[in-house]
Amino acid sequence: MHYRRHLSFSDSQNLPEDNWGVIVDQELNAEYEEKHKLNFSSIRDTVSEFDAILPIKWDVRLAGSKSNYDHYKKGEFLEIKDYQLCLDILLEMYPDYYKAVKSYNSSHLGYYTNMFVMKADVFRCYSEWLFSILDALEDEISLDGYNAQQSRVFGHISERLLGIYIEHNKDSLQLLERQRTFISNEGCGAKIAQKFQVASHPIVICFDDNYAHSGAALIRSIVENSDSSKNYDILILENGVIAKSKKRLLTIIEGLDNFSLRFFDVNSFDELKEVHTRAHFSASTYARLFIPKIFMDQEKVLFIDADTVVCDDVAKLFQVDMGQNLVAAVKDIVMEGFVKFKTISDSETGNLEAHDYLKNYLGMNDPDDYFQAGLIMFNLSEMREDGTFEKLMEVLKDKKYWFLDQDIMNKVFEGRVHFLPMEWNVFHGNGNTHEFFPGLKFATYSKFLKARLNPSMVHFAGDQKPWKNTNVDFSDLYWRSLRDTDWYEDKVNDLLNHVYNDSRTLHESPVVRIAKEEQLRTLIRPYTSKFLPRGTKRRSVAIKVYLRALNIYRSFR
Repeated sequence: MHYRRHLSFSDSQNLPEDNWGVIVDQELNAEYEEKHKLNFSSIRDTVSEFDAILPIKWDVRLAGSKSNYDHYKKGEFLEIKDYQLCLDILLEMYPDYYKAVKSYNSSHLGYYTNMFVMKADVFRCYSEWLFSILDALEDEISLDGYNAQQSRVFGHISERLLGIYIEHNKDSLQLLERQRTFISNEGCGAKIAQKFQVASHPIVICFDDNYAHSGAALIRSIVENSDSSKNYDILILENGVIAKSKKRLLTIIEGLDNFSLRFFDVNSFDELKEVHTRAHFSASTYARLFIPKIFMDQEKVLFIDADTVVCDDVAKLFQVDMGQNLVAAVKDIVMEGFVKFKTISDSETGNLEAHDYLKNYLGMNDPDDYFQAGLIMFNLSEMREDGTFEKLMEVLKDKKYWFLDQDIMNKVFEGRVHFLPMEWNVFHGNGNTHEFFPGLKFATYSKFLKARLNPSMVHFAGDQKPWKNTNVDFSDLYWRSLRDTDWYEDKVNDLLNHVYNDSRTLHESPVVRIAKEEQLRTLIRPYTSKFLPRGTKRRSVAIKVYLRALNIYRSFR
């Protein structure tokens, strides 16, 4: 395969092609594999009789070029001087190739896209010839000033060298040409197989390299609270996690036979290229929507946010009877507060009061059923019957959302949610535990206080993170879990540097610098509470005016 292209091993070799000489199909699936006979027996039977299988020659005149040489010369990101330099090197090293060079470059037919199947001895001979030329070319060519496309010069040149090599050796090789295919949909078709066949508990965590330390603390807390008789299959949906961080993460489960840790690049999901993001959220936050697509055999999968730590064995959640519900999660008490206090949604969704947003914009029948997505158990067996993934993608593409993928899941899963005890997603409070939460319904506030006494999972949602501010609630749980990882000294140093940068002495408690907008809100809060009581119409109007003014201010900043 090469850039979503295959050689077709179908018995029929006259399937319709586009202008670039490829058979276009939408996606890689069973129908595609059958159409092009991409199976062991068909490929084996074809290749066994030949020295090399090549793509059917493509006619460069279809692109408006006269010859292969002219086609390189007209290439948008190609410099003919590079190709000419390569030809000079080739003829100096292999003068007997002169006839083949001349014949290939004057011809309008060529083998493109660097695709072939060769017998091992033929491949070795070709590779020795090819890389002897490219090695010499590397000593002569400079990529200074080249953009990303131009820097692929060696790949483009090697396409031409393949044609020259075949032209020179065609009489001594048994050759067969096959049509090429092209998959137009870039969407990922990969599946995650089960790592453990018994007592398996698949867990998904998603983060980029900035949150690798937090993911490490979470994984460490999972290990500390695990049951040795059970298996834990952890998949990290990662976005740019560097090799050093991956190596560090793997050391956390080193020597533990009942743990597996694997990585999956979220950039494989083509649908994430054009999604709506805001604030500190990146496109990778939508990755958990793809859990129903990439897990093929598992009945359940547990998703946990990276900015959390657990204080209990997560395997217990797999024993919860979800019935026909699609997910299990904890009710979002922050959203409950937003509804009660008439918090306004962002400008992208119309500056709506929270209740109106959930009811009218999101389309929820009962806004009180809104759940928090920091911990979700996916009931995959039910989702496959329901066609859930297709529904998630349909809603994703429909419009923009205030809380992004969390809103999408609440819209799709409403009415089929099993609500877990609040202990399984305890919000750390984000520094306003005693301001925001007492304003909730007393029953909710009581459950919140009770859950905080013995949490099964603590969620450091919001901007007040324990690695930035050790004064936030439950920060000790993060630091305790981080201590046995390779990030501990790094984050301690970051914290100390933060203190120095704030011009504070070492004995002072490290706190984060409050944003100017938050400083303003803190300053006017006593007056708004007095003159604009919560729940009043004038408070709602004032908030809308404030948000519009803030958007105008930000646009000129």
